[in-house]
Amino acid sequence: MDTLRKLLARLVSVVLVLGVVVGSAAAEPVPGSARNPVLVIGGFDANVGKLETLRAWLESRGYTAYAMVLPGTPAATAPLVESAAAVAAEVAEIRRETRSARVDLVGHSMGGLAQRHYVKFLDGRESVDTYVDFGTPENGVVLALLCSPFYPGCRDLSPGSPFLTALNTAPAIPPDLPAYHLFSEDAGEEREPLPGANNASVQSFCPGRRVSHADEPIDGAFQELIDSALRGGPLATGCP
Repeated sequence: MDTLRKLLARLVSVVLVLGVVVGSAAAEPVPGSARNPVLVIGGFDANVGKLETLRAWLESRGYTAYAMVLPGTPAATAPLVESAAAVAAEVAEIRRETRSARVDLVGHSMGGLAQRHYVKFLDGRESVDTYVDFGTPENGVVLALLCSPFYPGCRDLSPGSPFLTALNTAPAIPPDLPAYHLFSEDAGEEREPLPGANNASVQSFCPGRRVSHADEPIDGAFQELIDSALRGGPLATGCP
């Protein structure tokens, strides 16, 4: 009888422990958002490996994530209107594949300009739930003048171009679209704000952090800021 009691006591202990473990696991929030798939869009001469790092990180947070580069060789050298049309086609394909009503956009550098043209001029607002651009020069880049004789995308990226003039005519972004513009204070023209968006530098959360334009997709703080934006904010990062 004593042996039986000891065995039952051990069984009860095991059940209680398992109950605590299972209960704790169930109480933990599920990472990511089940609302929408996410499309990551690269910029000029995008580093595919870095885009994939961001896409895979978002997958690890529970998102269904995709990545694309813009048309041209190197990437994003086609006219930005064509790039915006490519974004529209990719969003439509993702919606068909996932049966989702809307997609969230995360555009790096010129990718942000292409996705903004899409939501503003190509009826993209109806298919997009949250808009995030990071490292995007909303008013262009002076250095683009150097490659503008060779590539239409560079002409569109040049300050004062017809493309940017039209894109930045108020409202710069649909007023009912949740929008975020993230940037590094180390990286020049991307520091200029996007009217109507939540504008924030990574350094406002992580003082003294050094992040080059090229490394923004693989920077841990940028990744966490993007994640918090996709969740609807407030923006947050632990500065990993």
